[in-house]
Order: sequence, then C-alpha cells, then structure tokens
Amino acid sequence: MLNDTGHIPPPVALGRPLGAADQGGRGLGRRACLMASAALLLPAQAHAAPEVRLGVLQYGSVQWVADVIRRRGLDTSNGFSLSTSALANSDSSRVALMAGAADIVVSDWFFVASQRAAGNRLSFVPFSSASGGIMVADSSPIRSLADLANRRLGVAGGPLDKSWLIVQAAARSAGGVELATATKLTYGAPPLLDAMLQRNDMDAVLTFWNFAARLDAAGFRQAVSVGDCARTLGLSDRISLIGYTFHEDWAKQNRVAINGFLNASAAALAIMANDDAEWDKLRPLMGPADDALFQSLRRRFVDGIPQMAIDTQQRDAAKLFDIVRHAGGARVTDGLDALPDGVFWQPSNG
Repeated sequence: MLNDTGHIPPPVALGRPLGAADQGGRGLGRRACLMASAALLLPAQAHAAPEVRLGVLQYGSVQWVADVIRRRGLDTSNGFSLSTSALANSDSSRVALMAGAADIVVSDWFFVASQRAAGNRLSFVPFSSASGGIMVADSSPIRSLADLANRRLGVAGGPLDKSWLIVQAAARSAGGVELATATKLTYGAPPLLDAMLQRNDMDAVLTFWNFAARLDAAGFRQAVSVGDCARTLGLSDRISLIGYTFHEDWAKQNRVAINGFLNASAAALAIMANDDAEWDKLRPLMGPADDALFQSLRRRFVDGIPQMAIDTQQRDAAKLFDIVRHAGGARVTDGLDALPDGVFWQPSNG
C-alpha cells in the first residue's frame, strides 16, 4: 500500500529474533501481523473519495467543464473523484443514465419531467442558459420575427424542437405571425442548414448556440435570439433548458458526491467566466479552426453560464412548459398538462 508520500512503507521491524518460547506462537504472530496490515488498509478504504461518473458528449461543452474540474483538482478538493465516459449523442446519454452506466448526464428538463411522470425519479440542475437564434447574412434586411414572413427559413431540430416552439409562440404573441405557415420552411441538421445559409439557399436559419457561434465567426449575425423570444413571452432570457440530470435516489444516497460535484462545477464555471489562461488550455479540446470561432464559442458559452436562482428557474420552467404545450400540443410534453413536482433539484435536498 502507498503511504501519504507515495512511497511503499518499509516492513515492520521485529524487536528480537524468535526464540524457542516463541516457536509455538509463530502462527499467532503471523496472523497478528496480517491483522495489523489489514488494519492499516482500513482508514484509506473507509475515507476513499466517492466516484462520480459523468457522461459527456464528444462534441459537448460539458467536457470543457470536466477538464477544468480535473486539471484544477476541484473534484478531490470537494470530496469526490470525477470520471468521464464519452457518449455519441443525447439519446445515448439518456440510455446511459437509465441503464446505470453514468451517474450524471446533461439533458433537458422536459425529459426529466416525462420520466418523473412515468415513475422514474430524475432530478435536474441547470448547466447552461446558452441559446441559439435566428442567423442571417450580415447584409440581410431581416431584423425581427415579422421580417421572416415569406422568407426561406431553416429550422434545426425538427418541428417539435423546444427552441422552435418558443420562437413560434413569440412571433404569435408579438405580431400575430404564424411562422409555420408564413415562411418557406425547411427542417434539417444544423451543419446542412448552415451550409445552405452560406450558399444563399436560405434567408435565415434557426440553429443551436454552438452552430450559431460558427456562423458568427463566418461573418453572419443573429437577428433574433431564443432568449429574446423568451423575454417576449414574459420569461427570463436566462432560463436554462439543459442541465445536469441524475437519479434523485442516487443523489440522496450519495450526498457527498452530488454536493461535491455541483460545488466543483460552480467553481469551474466561475473560473471559465474570468480566466483567459484557462481558455488557452481548453482550446485544444475545443478544436476551433481559427481564433474567430474560438472567441465566438467562448463568448456564447460564458454568456450562458446560469445566473438565476433555482426557485426562479423552476417558476419560469413551469410557465414555459405551459407555453410549449399550447404551441406544440401533447406530443411535445408526452401528454403532460403541467410540470411535475420535483423536477428541479433543490440545494436543501442534498
């Protein structure tokens, strides 16, 4: 066993050689030594830091936070050991969580709500309020939702994407515009839509924040953000749709682990909000093609660091749930009429 210095301790020296009187007790002496050695092992095992298994998407920004936590030793200083496993996409992260292959993943609170309604007691803590937006060419005349009428609009994520439902609700609320019928609509994957916008095959594209960052870097501009639309609907533009997701029972049984992880994440985000040198270390992990993209990704990520209290997040989430239910129908809320209790993990729970 390694001691605190990292060296192997020397064997225990015996006070004197065994004499004739000791021979009959040789077995007892050996057993006593083994028991003493085992006793030396117990304190380290009893105080071993609990492991937290975090599932991260290969292209997701949560891996940046995990990197800061481990490099800065924020896991050990908060009483746990962080391990990560790479996951292919959002569906695989949910499968990993439900199958017990990960303790924490990043998902949206709509998923948590539907699982709680089905009897699976998941909990949610906001991770990011970064939102995408409607991107257009810098020279485009489009500057508002109303300007999208009769335009070619690409939407990432499909007809039931939450951001798209929020944008539609905001257009309806602000000017009575039904974007689903007033625009020439195309659904598609973000890279495809971005390429179409750059080829001028689209007038505007509603896309996710990290793809919007790429368009920023390429000289396009954001006409309307999803945050702007949330504010039009009477919500905060800082509401978080995605966050850390975990089993409530696991968190209650592993209070040191969950509290330590959330504290470490908060500390890492605070560092990322203020430390230029930290981003220089993260840059190879981010893999930006140029400095413009690096700066755009950094800016949008930092802008999305959650700042709202959990209680405020929960109130806005309940309002947004109702808005989205009316905009998208029962399909988007898995038949739920309201946000179930307990979706948001309260600090007092841990």
